[in-house]
Amino acid sequence: MKKILALTLLLLSVFTLSACNDERSTDKLQVVTTTTYIGDMLKQVGGNYIEVIVLMDVGVDPHDYQPRQSDTQKVANADLLVANGLNLEERMGEVFRNVENEKLLILGDYVDEASLLREENGEIDPHIWFDLEIWMDLISVVVDRLSTLDSDNSDIFEKRGQEYVKDLEILDLYIKSRVETLDESKRILVTAHDAFAYFGNAYGFDVYAVQGISTESEASISDIENLAALLVELDVRKVFWETSVPQSTVNALIEATEDLDHDVSVGGELYSDSTGGASQGHETLIRTYRYNVDLIIDSLME
Repeated sequence: MKKILALTLLLLSVFTLSACNDERSTDKLQVVTTTTYIGDMLKQVGGNYIEVIVLMDVGVDPHDYQPRQSDTQKVANADLLVANGLNLEERMGEVFRNVENEKLLILGDYVDEASLLREENGEIDPHIWFDLEIWMDLISVVVDRLSTLDSDNSDIFEKRGQEYVKDLEILDLYIKSRVETLDESKRILVTAHDAFAYFGNAYGFDVYAVQGISTESEASISDIENLAALLVELDVRKVFWETSVPQSTVNALIEATEDLDHDVSVGGELYSDSTGGASQGHETLIRTYRYNVDLIIDSLME
């Protein structure tokens, strides 16, 4: 009986060690991020010198994401948690509060107040990744934090951060060149929820949406009818879905324009709160942004 008990304890010990090894299988810095955009930034800066775990999968809406028990464990095992903040991850407040300050990096806390956009009610727009100047400024914040945690590789983080800034500068020039091909009168973007205000502000688009900056808000019938009337007035013929938002909101808008004898069709499906996936070839912010811009310009030119 004693031999059986000893063997059982030994097996349990082996299983426990194996589980621990599975949780932390590398000596690299382990960084957990909330969204795919932030995950991409960390991968660009950290490269193979860090391990990045993204909590929210491709296509997941961060506004209503409910953290799971497994997320809590991933955060507990990590050296750093990087989040967007600005109330994007609306239901993760408890997770953030339970993380030690030195292990938590809220990017929104480092954005210049003057650069933030707000709704009429004063609510801050959290979709800061669509302002490339903001995103480039935040790269230095990430470089500094990674360098603090892993000083041996600080030069590498600095170099990779600078290279990523250059890549984003090239993207910015590409977007500007594409926008220049579209007549100013057609630079009107209508989407499911208000995630593209930073894009519009940066590149001269008037942006309208069925829902507000949070997908938790619901558009009323009058909101939809008023927006439909505006599309008629502005002679807008294209509206866009988003991968992380139900299509029902845009469908309701199209139906409302039909009632006004105005022909509106879907220009395509944009990435807003999540990058695309590797299978689509849009797994990075740069590839996602290029795809969005090409789709918007090509559709509005029709």
